Amino acid sequence: MISRISRHKYVPAPSHEWLMLATIFLLMLLNFLQTGMIVFAAAPLMGELGVSPQEYSLATASYACVAVVTISKQRWLVERMGWKLYILGSLFIFFIGCVVGFYCRSFDGFLIGYVIMGFGGAAFMTGARVIINLFPPSLIRLTGIKAYAYGLTIGSALAPFLAAHLFMTASWHYLFVILMVVSLLSAITAAFCLPGIPAKEEMRSQSHPYILMALAAGSFLVLYGFQHGNYAFFSNTVLVCVFLLLGLSSLYYFLRSMVRHHENRPLLSMKSLFSSKLYRNGVTVFFVCYLIMGSNSYLIPQIMQKGLGYGWSTIGNWYALGQVAGVVGLFVNMLIMPKKPHGKKFYVAGFVCLMAYGFLMMKLTPTTNLQTYVVPALFLFVFFTVCVQGTVAAKAFAELQHDETVFSHAQQVKNMVSQISVALGISLASIGLQWRTTVHYGVLNQHVATNDSIFVRTLSQISNVYSAHMSSDMATKAGFAWIADQVHRNAVILAGIDYFSLLFVAGIIGVIVMGCQKRLN
Repeated sequence: MISRISRHKYVPAPSHEWLMLATIFLLMLLNFLQTGMIVFAAAPLMGELGVSPQEYSLATASYACVAVVTISKQRWLVERMGWKLYILGSLFIFFIGCVVGFYCRSFDGFLIGYVIMGFGGAAFMTGARVIINLFPPSLIRLTGIKAYAYGLTIGSALAPFLAAHLFMTASWHYLFVILMVVSLLSAITAAFCLPGIPAKEEMRSQSHPYILMALAAGSFLVLYGFQHGNYAFFSNTVLVCVFLLLGLSSLYYFLRSMVRHHENRPLLSMKSLFSSKLYRNGVTVFFVCYLIMGSNSYLIPQIMQKGLGYGWSTIGNWYALGQVAGVVGLFVNMLIMPKKPHGKKFYVAGFVCLMAYGFLMMKLTPTTNLQTYVVPALFLFVFFTVCVQGTVAAKAFAELQHDETVFSHAQQVKNMVSQISVALGISLASIGLQWRTTVHYGVLNQHVATNDSIFVRTLSQISNVYSAHMSSDMATKAGFAWIADQVHRNAVILAGIDYFSLLFVAGIIGVIVMGCQKRLN
């Protein structure tokens, strides 16, 4: 009896398999709900908290920094606490952060709560994926991967919808209530199924405070440099470059230390990981995909709101509908891959979708319909992420499955790269949007002059419409304000078209590269 109980603490008992699957699903759902809601609601949150984008960037950089450092320590903590205490402790910390966020009434309170959430929430994605390997190699492990993937796609689809409706009908504080409820459900299922025995002492990885401090400092400086670069890149380029240089130097020191001390069971087995060419290629593809996802997630709401003129709640509803395509794409992917596992067709199909998405969005006009044009295009983008990222996730870790510790380290490094890649994508998109909008605005603004016949005729027509409700002078001013607004909207749309043209080219390159490569198949 004792040996049976002990064994079930390492490997889930058959009666607990559904609880394990529920835990995996809920952890992923929780991770992408909190990420999606907080990121999507950034603009209205800044208004509610009364802070500038520069101040808000400190919160996002702090969260990402905490997440990177916590992810790096995950295996180290699991080896000393066991999976049950680690996940329950992470959920408890995350819950406390949500409570602080719910009761906060200022940016300082929000920042403290968000950082606390980062300490707990960083465990969810990597933890959920590694927990799947607690199942013995069988069909149940494949079911665990499905639960993981559906938690990701459903969470991504629900997040913008919930955020938009909570801001319109209730209060932004209730974002944290939803997260608290899901975290409680996750804790209940985890408490009854996760193994509780830590690893033997001689099997534990080692960590050094100076090395960890280098990772923390490097992550914060790089991420804050990217975020600060959104607003100060053109006005204070030197400061931004200093941030990035110091951050990259610290990260280099961390990586060099991991490689040099690989024989002493380091915090992350970098040398073992990157000796696998398959894994190196996979992480590169992940980096590119997360870079594109970060830039797209930032630009789409901006273009739809500032360019096409849609309200924030409308954007939330239809953007969420576009994300639903991920669930459909995942179902099709899961249906085909077991029968035809060769990866090339999925990679090529994914980048064809990216190419088609870029081509369609290059045709944007101020009168483009959101429901019939933009949402179908978003379906293609989501299919790209499912086809490429889902396939590389299934292929890139194949050579590392034999060692649970190395596999866990591989997942940790991949998710650390994703944090930095998404931040880089958002920053480059923000800088690019400022740059291209300014360029196009300058060109368009040249035509707002009294010697331009089209401007004079348009101003006269608009002023005549307004003159029915106000004086002639006020009508002229209102007409000029309308034209100025149209110039700015068109400048934003043209900047977006530049970005989508870049995605179109990236799709073509991706199709060629993935069609020729053999390693990731």
